[in-house]
Amino acid sequence: MKHIKKLKAGVAPAALGLALAASPALAQQDVPTQLPSTPAAAPAAEEIIVTGSRIASPNLKSVAPVTSINNEDIKTTGLTRIEDLLNQLPQVFAAQSSSVSNGASGTAEVDLRHLGAKRTLVLVNGRRLMSGDPFSSAADLNFIPQTLIKRVDLLTGGASATYGADAVSGVVNFVIDKDFTGFKLDLNDGFYQHGNSNSVVRSAIDTANAQGLSGFNYPKGSVADGNNFDGTLAYGTKFADGAGHLMIYAGYRNVSAITQNKRDYSACSLASATKCGGSATSAAGNALYFTPTGGASSTIGSLGAHTLTTGAASRYNYAPTNYYQRPDERVTAGAFVNFDVSPAFKPYLEFMFMSDHSMAQIAPSGDFGNTMTINCNNPLLSAQQASTLCTNANSVIGYLGNYPVTNAFASSLSAATLATLSPAAPGTAYFQLLKRNVEGGARVDDLNHKDYRAVIGASGDIGKGWHYDVYYQFGQVNYSEAYYNDVSISRLANALNVVDVNGTPTCSIGAASGCVPYDVFSGNGISSAALNYISAIGRQEGVNTQHIAEASLSGDLGEYGIKSPWSSQGILINIGGAYRHESVSLTPNDEYISGDLAGQGGATLPISGSYNVYEAIGEMNAPLITDGPIYALNLESGIRYSHYSYSNSNNFNTVTWKVGLTFQPVKDITFRGSINRAVRAPNIQEVFSPDHVTLDGSTDPCAGFAITAADVGCLTQGLRVGQTIQGNPSAQYNGMQGGNPNLRPEVAITKSLGVVLTPHQIPGLTFSVDYYDIKIRNAIQQIGADAILGACNAAPESGICGLINRNAAGSLWLTTSGYVNDTYQNIGGVETRGFDFNATMTHHIGKLGTLSGNFDGGLLSRYLVDNGVSATYNCAGYFGVSCGVPLPKWRHKARVSWTTPVGITASVTWRYVGPVDVDYKNPSSTIGIASYKDQLGSHIDGQSYIDLAIQGRVNHFLTLRMGINNLFDRDPPLVNSSPTQSQCYSTYCNGNTYPGVYDALGRYFHFGATVTF
Repeated sequence: MKHIKKLKAGVAPAALGLALAASPALAQQDVPTQLPSTPAAAPAAEEIIVTGSRIASPNLKSVAPVTSINNEDIKTTGLTRIEDLLNQLPQVFAAQSSSVSNGASGTAEVDLRHLGAKRTLVLVNGRRLMSGDPFSSAADLNFIPQTLIKRVDLLTGGASATYGADAVSGVVNFVIDKDFTGFKLDLNDGFYQHGNSNSVVRSAIDTANAQGLSGFNYPKGSVADGNNFDGTLAYGTKFADGAGHLMIYAGYRNVSAITQNKRDYSACSLASATKCGGSATSAAGNALYFTPTGGASSTIGSLGAHTLTTGAASRYNYAPTNYYQRPDERVTAGAFVNFDVSPAFKPYLEFMFMSDHSMAQIAPSGDFGNTMTINCNNPLLSAQQASTLCTNANSVIGYLGNYPVTNAFASSLSAATLATLSPAAPGTAYFQLLKRNVEGGARVDDLNHKDYRAVIGASGDIGKGWHYDVYYQFGQVNYSEAYYNDVSISRLANALNVVDVNGTPTCSIGAASGCVPYDVFSGNGISSAALNYISAIGRQEGVNTQHIAEASLSGDLGEYGIKSPWSSQGILINIGGAYRHESVSLTPNDEYISGDLAGQGGATLPISGSYNVYEAIGEMNAPLITDGPIYALNLESGIRYSHYSYSNSNNFNTVTWKVGLTFQPVKDITFRGSINRAVRAPNIQEVFSPDHVTLDGSTDPCAGFAITAADVGCLTQGLRVGQTIQGNPSAQYNGMQGGNPNLRPEVAITKSLGVVLTPHQIPGLTFSVDYYDIKIRNAIQQIGADAILGACNAAPESGICGLINRNAAGSLWLTTSGYVNDTYQNIGGVETRGFDFNATMTHHIGKLGTLSGNFDGGLLSRYLVDNGVSATYNCAGYFGVSCGVPLPKWRHKARVSWTTPVGITASVTWRYVGPVDVDYKNPSSTIGIASYKDQLGSHIDGQSYIDLAIQGRVNHFLTLRMGINNLFDRDPPLVNSSPTQSQCYSTYCNGNTYPGVYDALGRYFHFGATVTF
């Protein structure tokens, strides 16, 4: 792979909208893995956190669909990263995580409904968590102290009226156990074990070795690695005669690295079921140049010791050094204080801190065709190499921009274009070098995040039936990155331009400059002095800052006799106002800004921007019937008005609302439905990111053949009949990306309809099914370079071809002057529909204890993507270039637990991910390519995983647990990863599979202990 800042798939925008909640007292949730203790008295209303509503009441649950995971559920999995647990749920899809290396941000994100992490709002105790880093508005889950989580609520429906913008696909609310009293030490440790025996990849690697290729090897036998340790110490105490409470905590997590050479199925990048792929940017080096018989198309040749062999090419296996699991070290700490001065004044304080250090690693950098000429008097050239390169056909006669034009290539250009050539130095030959910097080692991206969050506020009861809550919240993320072992393009060019000075090869700019010749011709290797000269480090720092001030007033109007005539319960209301300020700044060093780093695929430019939001909020919950011919009828509604003011003077207003209804004709049956209008305002990156050319596509439909009069789309782009465009051997093409200062909010309408059954004939059983329909319009998105090129060829008269800017040679990759304009726009949308199924059951089996189970399943019936330029296509059941990560139509997680009378709980979990096809097979897709349909991984069968766990209390102080995930050590499904026909597409595909979707590292053994006193 060329760059660590890998192209991200153009996932369609997000919408949301289920609404399910059983009765006002019922919500979807997983069943605990052990018997709950005797319930404590309900806390005061203001302490009840109801996800999906601003109205706090012990008797109120959200009308929207809420799936809850409690602390015991988390401990049962043994996972030390909360994103790994969330990804097992049918509502959640792969996002940034520890399995991402090429394109890693160092953060961990959650993506509800595959609508993008930036459309999922993350809360801590019902309050918004700040953005994770300067590149994304999505929150970083690394901030959450996992062992202190009381529960996690996933509300997968439109929640903008309750929580504001970004809650388009829903919210994930982490409720921290801030009321804990005593000492608690929580320890968790685990590691992966895998038996390497994958015949497909082993055969492909054996074939590569038989062809004489180097660097293709695979591990044998069993391997144990990837240790995950997490420990947290917490202390809670009451003070001031019980009026106050303090809880403090500190935690440490350490994750060990796993490289792809530790698993045989990831030891090479697969081009097919029988062949390893590889990069033409190889260790020995290849070059592109024109031959006397090659016409207007360049050919490739491989470099050897004083040789250049035309028509041959060495390949480099870039897979082994890539991280399958990134190393990570995290420290967390915090404190929660509350003090009840009086019923009317209860101040509280929260402070949370995180320091996270992670490192991404991919194959070495190099000259990826960044330098394009060689001087023919170069003393490092052998006679054979010089005679091959310094031909009349390959002589550079001038430059179009920075692209060299040879005599051979000149035949493909018009006379008018040739007349614009800038002069070239005599004796210059075209020589586009493809040389891997193996001498410099793997590229390492050193990522650091330091996050701070503080909340200070007060709540209390004022008057009859009224309760207030007012707080100020501050959040800040300090981001720093150092990108090591990259190379400087400008220094590479200097080091290749060598002349003879008194018998000594010397850089033409002079030895005094520090330049050392870069010898790729003799076979002697790169000297350490030359390596030091071309080496470069990219550094950047950034800050995300968030300020929130909010005040709300809740009232029970029943205290004033305002209630339905058919209800004994009063109408509950909440009114309030909020102010939020978000700002981002990013400061890269000159190496990043200039685009001089060869391994980046383009420049990284500074970002600076901010916006303010002023909001007025209202919500109502009205029990319409509680004493009548039916059991219950409840109406919930809410509205939020927001005014946005951006620092670039872009201003607009939004209105979001929700209406929900629960209807219980009898106690055992609840019908529920809701409709929401949600919005997502453009984030700072989408508005303020400067335009820059970077990698943004994988195809050029006009490359690799002689253009004819029938290729109207190619001709519309400025190409000519008879012209042949050179394709990129790595299948990477340029796009112009950046923000849009005139963006407007995207709008989502979400609907849901469901039923919940709690039959009294079967005590302990709850079953629910809910239909959801989410539609987003005017989505804030990039169209995608591949989609733009495809749309141009399909409808050249549409005007979409105007977004394609080919360089003077007609290329979209040879130089940065060739690109597809793909900045953010309000265009197109997405629609997703499906069903959620949830069941829980608890049954006492006499002296044997208790049997419990829970089931959470999701059916995705439709996922329609409208990129604004192509025909709408359905991604349900597909994955790949246009659809992103696998979107199976069916997923589920089911667990059965047995708790013995002595307190030992054993459980077995079945996780299932349904089958998918590559999107090239999709009949509704506009990018179908017949030859791809038979590639490895064009169909992925359904995958089942079995997990076992056991836990028990040893004594009053100590609880032990252990388990095995992926019990049968199932290999992940493999997909084609070769550059030219890749189905392993997007940042979230790694090691020939999708680790965020499938278990990619083998069997996971985990152990844990909780000590309380």
